[in-house]
Parts: sequence; structure tokens; C-alpha cells
Amino acid sequence: MKRILILLLPLIIWSTSAWSKEYQYEADVKGMVCAFCAYSVGKNINKLPGIVKESVDVSLKKGEVRFRSTSRVTQKTLEPLFTKSGFTISGLTETEVKTASNTSRKATPTLELNFPGTDTDKFEPVIKAIGNIAAAAPSRLVIEAPQSLEMEILEPLLLGRQQVIKVEFVPVEQKSIRLRFFEEASKD
Repeated sequence: MKRILILLLPLIIWSTSAWSKEYQYEADVKGMVCAFCAYSVGKNINKLPGIVKESVDVSLKKGEVRFRSTSRVTQKTLEPLFTKSGFTISGLTETEVKTASNTSRKATPTLELNFPGTDTDKFEPVIKAIGNIAAAAPSRLVIEAPQSLEMEILEPLLLGRQQVIKVEFVPVEQKSIRLRFFEEASKD
């Protein structure tokens, strides 16, 4: 019995580490012209199973995307997602997973706004101003609103903008808009 356990132990340890493996990828993306395009690219990547949501990083200037996944991703898997939205992806390569990061996420937002109702026209100037602040510094926005308002909120926030803003849109049932702004803090 002991012998079987001793023989099985390395196998169990090896298989558990294989399950927790994380892969890091980067690829070139053609067709992005503004922050809204970069948002669409990130949203497409996040549709794949196993994607580490907060790892998706789209560079509009360089025309590339980087992300991590708990499962393998192939060029063939990505292409249909991008073709439908007018972008092309090429040169998908697996890169070394970097464990240390020079930024950390704040648990509490720097700014939190709750807009009663769903009349986005009333709040558009405020949303644009928050977008200007987010574009000027490493940060991210989390927007909670009904799914039907995603484009109404994101188009004025992102469309035509040359600076990429990290945005997470969370569809909710309530008839209100909640916007949370997080600064990405450096670990200096």
C-alpha cells in the first residue's frame, strides 16, 4: 500500500500543476483606429473560455494584444471572433508568463458615481469627463448598467479617442448606471 502511495504521489503533484498552468499570448491586430476598437478587441478575447479577464491588454499604438489563459489558444480559434468585427489578428505567439507585475489593483475605487435612471443623455458630459481622466493615467473603469445601454455609454466614452481606456462593462438588471474609477497603483 505504501509503495502504491509513493508511486502515485509524484503523479498527483505533476497533474495538479498541469491543471493550474497559465499561458501568456500576444498577437498583432489590424484595423484598430480608436479606443472603442481596442475595447471591442478586448471583449472578443474575453469571449474565449479560460481567459484571465484582467490580463487582457490592448495597445492601440502598437496594434497588438496581450492576454493570459488557463487553456491553450490557437490562431484558428481567434480568427473567427475578429473577422466578424472587422479586425484581423496575426502572429499569435505564446510568451513567457510574467509572475511579477509593477502595478497592483486597488480594491476601493478612487471615484464612484451612481446615476439614477437610464437617461444617458443627461449624464453624457460627466461620462466623457471621466473618460478624459481615465485616458490620462493608468486606470480602469467598471461600468454597471443594463445591457441595452452598453453602446450608448461606451460610444461617447471611447469612440474616436486615441488613448486606450481599460473598461469593464457589467450588465445588471437594475435601471441605473454605476460607474467606478480605479487608479492603477505602482508598486515602487
